[in-house]
Amino acid sequence: MALATLADIADRLGRDLTAEETRRATANLADATALILGRFPQYASAPTDVCTKVCCAMVLRVLTNPDGKRQETIDDYSYTIDSSRSRGEVYLSDDEADELRPPVKRAFSIVPGAPCEEP
Repeated sequence: MALATLADIADRLGRDLTAEETRRATANLADATALILGRFPQYASAPTDVCTKVCCAMVLRVLTNPDGKRQETIDDYSYTIDSSRSRGEVYLSDDEADELRPPVKRAFSIVPGAPCEEP
């Protein structure tokens, strides 16, 4: 069970996928789902909209930048390949992992030097 569908990818891409993109996206969706569920197994039984968003972002990163360029310069042409993309891998960024972490619930906060509030 993937956390996103090909339709989710196409919706975010803003167009229908080509046959080649469909083939690649199917494999990348499986990889992205495995990476997410490997770190956040709680989403296997209850996927959320955030899971779908992150899964799509991981796949779209590969589909929209197949060369893996991270930087490109025009004069005296040069480019830099993203190290994870140069290996051809779908990856979960730190920001995406933060989005998937459940929020921390705190009962109260202690702020040194703050005025005391009476109930």
